[in-house]
Amino acid sequence: MVVLAAMMTSATAGAEPPPAFTVRLYNGSGVSTPKLLAARRAIESAFEGSGVDLTVRPCGRMSESSVDLCDESLKPLEMVVRIIDAPVLNQTVHPDACGVAYVTEETDRGWLATAFSDRITSAAVRVGVDAGTLLGLVISHEVGHLLLGSRYHGWSGVMRPDWSEELFNQQREPWRFSALEVATMRRSRQF
Repeated sequence: MVVLAAMMTSATAGAEPPPAFTVRLYNGSGVSTPKLLAARRAIESAFEGSGVDLTVRPCGRMSESSVDLCDESLKPLEMVVRIIDAPVLNQTVHPDACGVAYVTEETDRGWLATAFSDRITSAAVRVGVDAGTLLGLVISHEVGHLLLGSRYHGWSGVMRPDWSEELFNQQREPWRFSALEVATMRRSRQF
């Protein structure tokens, strides 16, 4: 599947430049810098070789001396992902969900997603994976929904609907997007 994605990407690379998406990442729950770096590596890995250019832009206070408020208006190919703890009394969010993408019905696209750091950390401990890496995979999945639609799920890779413990322990294929998903994302130039 990854080989096919690489072939599709190289065949279309000369035709038009890859879309350049930006994710503005807001850390509202105080995830540590090492976990954020691991998350960023996982996000970059999910998009690696896809022909989709994705930039992760940390927003807000990143360290004692570094601040990027990201207070300018969103551009057409920008999205916001916020990292927060899961709401306690919100019945619209499934109690096991590690993230959610907010998608407009009319376009089946969106610009805002949320990753629940407390649920992700608990799940990472339960299945024995790095919490930062799992955070990045969840963010990649939710960004996928922003670009592919709220109901879309794939058979493999980062867009599969259910992530079991066995999947993490026996994973042989990379956590990436399929060739079909990449082709759809490349057409998602406007939200």
